Amino acid sequence: MKRIITFVIALALLFSLCSCAETGEQETPSSRENGNTMSPVTGTQQTEPPEAPAETTSRQPHQEYVETYFIYAESGAVVTWFDSQTGEFTYKWKCESCGTTQGGETSGHRLTASGSSLDSGFTCTNPNCEMWGKSQRAVIKCNVTGEWVGVYD
Repeated sequence: MKRIITFVIALALLFSLCSCAETGEQETPSSRENGNTMSPVTGTQQTEPPEAPAETTSRQPHQEYVETYFIYAESGAVVTWFDSQTGEFTYKWKCESCGTTQGGETSGHRLTASGSSLDSGFTCTNPNCEMWGKSQRAVIKCNVTGEWVGVYD
């Protein structure tokens, strides 16, 4: 039984040496370190320098407080657009009596504090309105909410 096992091991060793000789490859110590099992060897031993570890940028997350602005008209106006990140907005005046809105938009305003407001005076342009030519107030307010978010540099 021992002879059979010895013969099988010798045969396996012989086949592995023959396959290496046919392809011109042999196992080298450096190939074992790099995880390769075989590397070609011709004339002189070719060893590649070990790869330097990939430079990792240390992207450490940190917390930032991000504010969100909500602009709304309390009276005498219609908010037509607002940017929730900057607090900028555009609006049109609106008569509280007849509902007529002005033709163009008023822009260039920015509210950035919670509870802050813009008070603006205007007159209704509808001649059939009971408030025509009378002074009215437009009040636009801002609510600010915020949350802490994880941000990578």
